[in-house]
Amino acid sequence: MSLAVADVKSGGYQESRKGSGNDFDRSDPAGAKPAFRVHHAWATLALAVAAVLALGFPVLAAQLIYDRSLLQQGQCWRGWTGHIVHFGPNHLFWDLAVLLPAGCWLEYLWPRLARWFYVGCPLAISAVLFVFEPTLLRYAGLSGLATGVLVLLAGMQLGFANDGRAWLWWSVLALVGAKIGHELIAGAPLVVTDIGGNIRSVPLAHVGGGVCGVVVVVLTRLANRLAGKGGNSPA
Repeated sequence: MSLAVADVKSGGYQESRKGSGNDFDRSDPAGAKPAFRVHHAWATLALAVAAVLALGFPVLAAQLIYDRSLLQQGQCWRGWTGHIVHFGPNHLFWDLAVLLPAGCWLEYLWPRLARWFYVGCPLAISAVLFVFEPTLLRYAGLSGLATGVLVLLAGMQLGFANDGRAWLWWSVLALVGAKIGHELIAGAPLVVTDIGGNIRSVPLAHVGGGVCGVVVVVLTRLANRLAGKGGNSPA
């Protein structure tokens, strides 16, 4: 998945800091888009680095992993930090293969939205797991968040980017839905199959992430309409 943005001349992304009618204009007065720089996606990259460190230091991972019994004892941070822990290199690789391109793209286009999503979505997923998966003792992985980021990116593109690529984003959403459907029916992950140990896929985490993405898109569009911005995009 390549990092690209829509042509701003087609009514796409705008983030003007000089009082234009649109909140998301990464173009200069001549209409050229600035090149992507690492600092545009610092939060996404920080998540990736944290996940690599957690994998490399098992003692650290033990203090971060989602553990139901420890959550019940008041170690609430695990509801968020558990998502950056992984059960092996293969597990981490596939999660980052989705999160890095989608997250960098989303954060480049909608930085504040992406960063707040990184704060809230993992907590929401953990809450869903805690309530609806009472037999799940431990959970780890960024796949739920990655699913949410991908859904949010597709939804924002469909809602705010008039770039003629709606078919692409509907296809992304269809593939995400098909993947989750397969996992719910088969009870096994579609891609990662050799994590090892007594570890199983948790499709509910992907459902939770996807729902978070949909909810944020809907709320963003509603907020824009109430603010009188119409189809203009937030930052």
